[in-house]
Amino acid sequence: MIFGSESLQQSFFVHLFTIELINSSKDATGAEPLATGCHVDAFAVFDPSLEMPQIWKTVCIVAAVAVSVVGVLVWKKKRSYVKVGTISKLYFFPVKSLKGMEVTKGKCTKLGFEVNGVLERSFMLVNKEGAFFTQRDAPSLALLSTQVDGKKLTISTPSGKQLKVDIKDSFGPDDKIIECRVVADSTKGVDCGDEAASFFQSYVDVPDIRLVRHFPSVSHREYIRNNPFELHLRKENQVAFQDLAPIHVLSKTSVDDLNARLEEQKVTELNFRPDIFIDGCEPYAEDSWRYIKFNSGVVLNNLTMITRCLLTTNNPATGVLSKKEPLVTLRKYRIPKDPKIVKQIGSLPCLGIGCGVLRSGDISVGDEIFADVGPQPEMKVK
Repeated sequence: MIFGSESLQQSFFVHLFTIELINSSKDATGAEPLATGCHVDAFAVFDPSLEMPQIWKTVCIVAAVAVSVVGVLVWKKKRSYVKVGTISKLYFFPVKSLKGMEVTKGKCTKLGFEVNGVLERSFMLVNKEGAFFTQRDAPSLALLSTQVDGKKLTISTPSGKQLKVDIKDSFGPDDKIIECRVVADSTKGVDCGDEAASFFQSYVDVPDIRLVRHFPSVSHREYIRNNPFELHLRKENQVAFQDLAPIHVLSKTSVDDLNARLEEQKVTELNFRPDIFIDGCEPYAEDSWRYIKFNSGVVLNNLTMITRCLLTTNNPATGVLSKKEPLVTLRKYRIPKDPKIVKQIGSLPCLGIGCGVLRSGDISVGDEIFADVGPQPEMKVK
């Protein structure tokens, strides 16, 4: 062995260990195995003048790095995708808590679902304290329709009154920035002006309501610090004005099974406001999907099951909040049994999953869906 300097020549070079992992190429299921002949060597260069504690410290650091590399590779290898269904419908909600748009295609981004360059839930109503204002506060918001056409967002009341909001690429020095709060998270939004505020104040008959817009440069969410689900999350798991996760996934069979249990008024997927509505799987199968992959290359990771609140009892067709179903029924059979899950999300009924976006890209209605499937979480049954 030849070293490039006198100091290195006076040192000694130790090969600590070698780890070699061999695996075949990607299989038909879409799994992502290790590259063939993956080889990890751990080496260290030591100066004879170092004391033994220093040498052992170096050994430990090198070993830890090598083991970390192997751990990441093995973790990736264990993803084994199987087909679980197809995309039945896609929904896009430009304004938080208003009626969404059914679309045929869109883009999964790190911050959420995007259509024609507009990020979902990038507009939000706030009260005079800056707290998010939703259907929980004014159920009739469910009747306000939204439409994005080029650089215009149009919001319409059932009577036909309309508000048109410019979708700006950036904000200017004269735009007002408002301190906001989503659940327990602090963020900021750019005020959309007095005309928009007056439109909503008149509709819900609540003073001081404002419409704000998310801009990544000012609306960074202090997500990890305040969110109760932080054990699932990393710093790259960011959101706009969503309650929890960038992408919301729900299956048709889960909604169908719930409806079979409901004695009174049935529900639709719109009670739960998903982005990606899936068909072709067993009821509640989405709970067990650790990773979700599409033919376009988009990859999602399951962050958490989504807990359900009073908003699901608001009839999306009438804007009437019952405060009963489907929550009463969901509480009978959809509260997780696992203490670890309960510690993270509480003893609350769950339906659907919240996902992060590991790889961005386009998806369309009809796309096949593949998942890396884990164990099915057990539920309490009353």
